[in-house]
Amino acid sequence: MTKLILIRHAETEGNLNGVWNGVTDAPLTQRGQKQITATAHHMKSLVMTYPIHAFYASPIGRARKTAAAIESAIHRSAIVEGDLREFDLGDWEGRSMKELAEQENLWQRWAADPTFKPPNGESPSSFRARALKVIERLVARHTEETVLVVSHGGIIGNALGQRLDGSANDWAKWEPHNCSISLLEYDGEQWNGILVNDVGHLTPELIAEPNHDYANLE
Repeated sequence: MTKLILIRHAETEGNLNGVWNGVTDAPLTQRGQKQITATAHHMKSLVMTYPIHAFYASPIGRARKTAAAIESAIHRSAIVEGDLREFDLGDWEGRSMKELAEQENLWQRWAADPTFKPPNGESPSSFRARALKVIERLVARHTEETVLVVSHGGIIGNALGQRLDGSANDWAKWEPHNCSISLLEYDGEQWNGILVNDVGHLTPELIAEPNHDYANLE
C-alpha cells in the first residue's frame, strides 16, 4: 500500500507577522525551533510503524531546517525537490497580507481571474498545477512504498484537497498548522486520511492557530 506523509515546516517570523514569504526565506521563531524538536522526536517513533522508503524536502530554508532535524532523528537523508517550493509571488514577495489586500487588491484579482500573476510570480492556477504535479510524480515513483515530504502550506493544502475530497482549489479548508503531520494511504482505489494536519505531538503552547486567509500558507 502506498503511503504519503506530509509535514509542514516550523513557524517563521513571516507566519507570525502576516508577511508573504513564498520562495523568500524567513527566520524561524523560538516556537518554531521547539516545534522542530518535538516533530523530529515524534518521527523517530512514527517510522517504527511506517518505515520511510523515500524522503523529499523543499529547497527553501525553513523547510530544509525542519527536514534536517527529522533527518537526524530517523537517520535518513532528504532529497531536495525544487518543485516542492511554496507559491512564488515574484516582485510582491515579502509584503504584508494587509498591504497586498489594500494596495494590490490581490484576492479580488484572483477571485476574478485565477490566472493573474504578480510581476515575475505565479498565479493560483499555475501554482496549483505545479503542486499537484510534483506530489503525483513522487508518489508514482514510489508505488507501494512510504514517501515522506517536508514542504509548505500551499503544497500540502493542494495535496490533501485533491486526494481526500477533490477540493484542491479550497486551500483554506486544508490549511495545515506549522509542523503538522498528515499520513495518507492509497488502497488501490482511493486515498484515506489516517492523520490529517495532526498536531498531537505538539504541546498546546507550540500550536499556532493558522491564518485562515489561504494566502498565508507559506
